[in-house]
Amino acid sequence: MLLAKRTAAYLVDIIILFAILAPAGFLIQRWFAYQPNTGPEIARVILWNFSLPVWIYFTWSDRSPGGATPGKRLFKIRVTDLTGNRPGFGRALIRTAFKLLPWETVHVAAFALSTSPSIMVALQWAVLVLANLLAILYFAVAIATRGRRSVHDYIARTEVCMI
Repeated sequence: MLLAKRTAAYLVDIIILFAILAPAGFLIQRWFAYQPNTGPEIARVILWNFSLPVWIYFTWSDRSPGGATPGKRLFKIRVTDLTGNRPGFGRALIRTAFKLLPWETVHVAAFALSTSPSIMVALQWAVLVLANLLAILYFAVAIATRGRRSVHDYIARTEVCMI
């Protein structure tokens, strides 16, 4: 039950973020007449338009008084430290950094390491495989703990619980 709620909450949060950040990013690019053409240029746009706002969103939400993103609030779950208190800023930042590691690794593989937009080299494929293995590991750990903890929770010493 908790695993399903946690997964659904994450999907809700990603939909909210994409619905806000994608149009805003395109408008900003249009406003400044900026069209990224290379993989590294696209990586910089992703960093400013998506990664940093998403890091802020998850870090701020996890350390908020409710310990929850809007998605978590919707499904009545929250993040706590191992004593049941809301995590501090450092713990929330560490949790976010490791939570988003597979996602950020995909950005590095697909764009930052790109030398040509139409060709992926062996290093890019290797990093992409690593990102997918991390995602599988994170989900497997969450399944093993029935949704209470995943890899990023173990590293940050946090857990997700029902409200």
